[in-house]
Amino acid sequence: MLGAALVLVWLIARPNFASVQLILWVSLITLFLHQFEEWRWPGWFAGFLNIGLFRSDDPTRYPLNPTSAMVVNVVVGWSGYVLAALCWSNALWLGVATLTMSIGNCVFHLVFMPLRLRIPYNPGMATSLFLFLPTVIWFFVEASSQGLMTVGDLLIGIPLGMVLNVVGIIGVIELLKRLDTEAFPERMIEPARRRLLER
Repeated sequence: MLGAALVLVWLIARPNFASVQLILWVSLITLFLHQFEEWRWPGWFAGFLNIGLFRSDDPTRYPLNPTSAMVVNVVVGWSGYVLAALCWSNALWLGVATLTMSIGNCVFHLVFMPLRLRIPYNPGMATSLFLFLPTVIWFFVEASSQGLMTVGDLLIGIPLGMVLNVVGIIGVIELLKRLDTEAFPERMIEPARRRLLER
């Protein structure tokens, strides 16, 4: 939440960004708020994933654990979205890739998990619907209408975003899964267990 607030204040203090670059900074804000929903409030995404999707016998640490969560969210997420905003005019394909990652989050939270687990809400759903989805549409409409986005940007960015969704999330979780690691606090696990049992 602090990261989102800091970026927002910075954008307000420097209101001279090109519209597409502004959208990419807003996209970073949406990522911070999405992660806040998953990890802080309500914050039971880890339990939801480990219990609901992976059917883990030890959902406090397996297969998703604090280390893999940090790599996915900070190393892959933050660095990708920040670079996309910083390099926007020189590498719009990177912006396309990060917005493709946002689309992947929308599909996961709004379609896949509700159908798979028959649960009306999962942490990350609200920000996917009300922040990621409008920002994705805004980006593609604006970049297209200004003639900034080339076929090359799409041919590089969309596959790269799909690879980052698979390798940068599932791949990282698989690579770093281990039972002898730090555990998530129970506040991230028990609410998910209760809701999944109530289905």
